[in-house]
Amino acid sequence: MQESDPPEPTARRTASPFLAGDSEMALLMRELDWSTTPVGPVERWPQSLRTAVSICLASRHPIEIWWGPEYARFYNDAYRPILGANKHPQFLGRPGRECWSEIWHVIGPMLDGVRATGQATWSEDFQLILSRNDYPEETYFTFSYAPVLIEDGTIGGIFCACAETTARVLSERRLRALRALGAQPAAAETVPVEETCARSLRTLAESAADVAFALLYLVEPGGAAARLIAAEGVPPGGRASPERVSLTEPLEMTEESRVWPLAEVARTRRTVRVGVPAERFGELPGGLWPEPCREALVLPLARSGKSAVQGFLVAGVSPRRALDVDYGSFFELAAGQIATTISDAQAYQEERLRADERAELLAREQAALAEAERQRSRLSTLFMQAPAGICVLRGPEHVYELANPRYVELIGGRDVVGKPLRLALPEAADAVVPLLDRVCATGEPFFGNEFAVSLERGGALEECFFNFIYQPIYDAAGEVEGVAVLAFEVTDQVRARRRAEQLAHALAVTNQDLDQFAYVASHDLKAPLRGIASLSEWIEEGLADKMSDEARQQMRMLRGRVHRLEALIEGILSYSRAGRIRDKVGLVDVGAIVAECAELLGPPAEARIVIGEGMPTLHAERVPVQQVFMHLMGNALKHARRADAVVEVACADAGDFYDFTVKDNGPGIPPQFQERIWGIFQTLEARDKVEGTGIGLSVVKKIVETRGGRVSLDSEVGAGATFHVFWPKRLKTPS
Repeated sequence: MQESDPPEPTARRTASPFLAGDSEMALLMRELDWSTTPVGPVERWPQSLRTAVSICLASRHPIEIWWGPEYARFYNDAYRPILGANKHPQFLGRPGRECWSEIWHVIGPMLDGVRATGQATWSEDFQLILSRNDYPEETYFTFSYAPVLIEDGTIGGIFCACAETTARVLSERRLRALRALGAQPAAAETVPVEETCARSLRTLAESAADVAFALLYLVEPGGAAARLIAAEGVPPGGRASPERVSLTEPLEMTEESRVWPLAEVARTRRTVRVGVPAERFGELPGGLWPEPCREALVLPLARSGKSAVQGFLVAGVSPRRALDVDYGSFFELAAGQIATTISDAQAYQEERLRADERAELLAREQAALAEAERQRSRLSTLFMQAPAGICVLRGPEHVYELANPRYVELIGGRDVVGKPLRLALPEAADAVVPLLDRVCATGEPFFGNEFAVSLERGGALEECFFNFIYQPIYDAAGEVEGVAVLAFEVTDQVRARRRAEQLAHALAVTNQDLDQFAYVASHDLKAPLRGIASLSEWIEEGLADKMSDEARQQMRMLRGRVHRLEALIEGILSYSRAGRIRDKVGLVDVGAIVAECAELLGPPAEARIVIGEGMPTLHAERVPVQQVFMHLMGNALKHARRADAVVEVACADAGDFYDFTVKDNGPGIPPQFQERIWGIFQTLEARDKVEGTGIGLSVVKKIVETRGGRVSLDSEVGAGATFHVFWPKRLKTPS
């Protein structure tokens, strides 16, 4: 190549074209000796890794690649800011644990899960505490981990597309705190100024992730000193919270005056940033975080309509966030809200003390309105970042004055600012304009719940559903001049609920049909059975002198099978209804129920049924409770196989349940059959030997489980059996 020839493009100069490009990371990857890393020399990289790295370098979206069992790291220029000041470039190609040691206990298992299952993950606004700027930093990310397959079909690495959402998450959280502060002036008229200050400081301190601690000082009459009115996070009167601070520095400089520069803030009316070393202040709390606070802000609280400050807000900065512009603005806005609240409280108090002073009061109100307008303007920026749809409509034609990005998204991305609603949203105008007109006419807010409206989005007209508030906006004269709208879309929830209601209705209809079918089927099946039984008796009576003993025995066996079949039909009907048919709920005395069952069962004279003391009263359905004990006690008597059968019924406390037990002194049940007995049509002996349908215990299990309980069995061969019924103390509502 001659000297006059232009240099070849980078992609042709490098021996690894997939590392081509002039980006910082492309240059670093070409210069790195990869043979010293877990990835190995570039010439041995599989094609899948080469392709993934090529995509990573070419993308303008933050991308990170974790390769191999040690999760060696690749990333692009867009990802570079996420690494902060101390994680680049030394960890390029190094194992992920070395770079992200502080969060490896969180992301390591996530990466292992993707590598083990081959299933991609998705995490939205996921909190990670990073040490990327020499301190533990509160951050949030939305990211996905997706497996990268190599040529043999195994997973070679994990591809991560991510976006840091810290700014948005913090903005939304701080907006909520400012809204809570903004609601304080409404109560300022009814409480003293000191209580207003305490309430405002408590409200601010509830945002403990952003406010490590807070102090509020008010200037004393005469302006010589400031007095501590409220403290959150630190006790009043401590090293960092003196009760009184002089404002006449340097003539009366005291130890308390040196703690917080209130005099400087009063003189300059500017916020001062203060370091808070432990040797001077003691260890100050970090709010929500375990680390101590490292610095604080002293902010002036300016009174509306006055040139001098009325007080000071001392706010501790989160040890896990740097004090950037947005963070500082949050404290400024909070101080402005608190100042407005205090101004209102003082104005109300002064009005009660000095009522014929109307001119001064009017001036204060005018100043408060101006301050409110200034705050409204500053809050407008925060509204634009809100996750809900927000817009402002002005005048009788409802012209859009403001629409935040979320609202624009809800209406299909249309440009509506400056347009009347009927022109901007013609398909929805007939539904919403009458409501807006009513709010403007009455001054009363309107709350819409799952309000249906047709909207054209994506080129198609669709029915959408919204929860929203139409809030009137008043002018200085108290007249409604517009409407503020706060809207959330609930279309997916409404459609899902409607589908669930349709399915529930269909299920109810099906259950009703099943009940009718079971009733008719049982009636139609039992009628001919009764006829067969009656006919056998007539035949036996008519041929009494001609039938042999064997023939009579056969006729008795015939009637026995008929009765058994009738019992089987009744059992099947009971089983089908056990989980679906519900009786009226009332107070059920279990002791009385068990006594009734014992009387109905009529055990032989030699047998005994023992009912324990302390039987509870249930809030339940009487018939199902009776069915449970009838089946269990009847089974115990029937299978005892001894004339002196003893059945013991007792109750014990089992936390959220009553543990009812029915114990017998029968032969017991072998372990291999103890689960089988709960199934329908299951018996342990031939039906000709012990009469039974094999349905009773399955009915018991179904009744108990559909009421939120459970059943179990304790038994040993030759030692009897104990059946447990765990019945909930609190009634389970049927789904």
